[in-house]
Amino acid sequence: MTEQPEPRAPGDQLSTRVYMHLLRDPSPRRSHLAKEGFSEPEIVAALTTLQARGLVDASRRDAIDVAPPETTLPAYAADLERQARATRSAIEGLAHMYSAARAGDGSTDASREIRLLDTVDDIENAFFRAARGAESRIVRLVARSERMDQVVIRHAESIVAKPTARAGGLERMAVFEQSILEVEGAFAALEAIRADGVDVRLTPHLAFSVLAVDRASAVIDISHLEPQGGGSLFVRQRQLASALMDMCIGLFSLATPLPRSPQGAALGRLSERDGQVLALLAAGASDQTIARQLSISQRTVERRVRAIMEELGATTRFQAGTTAVRRGYL
Repeated sequence: MTEQPEPRAPGDQLSTRVYMHLLRDPSPRRSHLAKEGFSEPEIVAALTTLQARGLVDASRRDAIDVAPPETTLPAYAADLERQARATRSAIEGLAHMYSAARAGDGSTDASREIRLLDTVDDIENAFFRAARGAESRIVRLVARSERMDQVVIRHAESIVAKPTARAGGLERMAVFEQSILEVEGAFAALEAIRADGVDVRLTPHLAFSVLAVDRASAVIDISHLEPQGGGSLFVRQRQLASALMDMCIGLFSLATPLPRSPQGAALGRLSERDGQVLALLAAGASDQTIARQLSISQRTVERRVRAIMEELGATTRFQAGTTAVRRGYL
């Protein structure tokens, strides 16, 4: 019997099925989900999504805290509607882009301003061409792919261009899928990007990668769907570039800021390593993810989490995160 591949991310149908089981269970646990027939990869994937949506706290090894749906679902629905509005604002421009890129012999003004990219090298060149002309704002959405995971870890400095002498006040923003934290070394890489002056945020899912620059140009990268990069686009048509910037800003506003690791006096009796654990907890990372990011054992993570909860007077991990924010730790 051949093994089934582990899903990288759950579909909404899987997440909904797991959530319904959790609502019906008076004492929700991972072990209960396993008894209901869910595989371990399905449980991990669904709980990751549900936690990112603020519906559950699944940071403990087995027990799962389920927030009252009458408080969490309306907030989640409102976030979805805001995201939908941001995406709808770009639909007309995207439709125009699609038609123009396929029109005739490429002799129209529109087709010259929207160019199909065939390879990953074309995408990288387009990113460079768009970014080097930035004067006021760059926003980058980074969808997960094996290639982008490697770029984040090995070449973090290339994610968002540094300001030039003529663009010293350049505003730089980046949004990553929350699951990037499953990649070893990702948290340190994201912290380095933020230390370089980029406002870094996390979101549950991105449909594709985008670089939007000054409402003047943009690159749409779909290499997470087509590894060779074919079908990606370089946009210099101003109305469409502006619509893509609006979409990026809308998604950025809905994303969660990368938590900062508290340092110095802000830590109180906690250690610097405790501060890193606390920041990852606030980012929704599991014990296994924290252990991977900090190169320590899962048992050490569990011990440090207990010490953090005791220091903060918290009875749950979720409460520890909210208390840390309220006290100004994060």
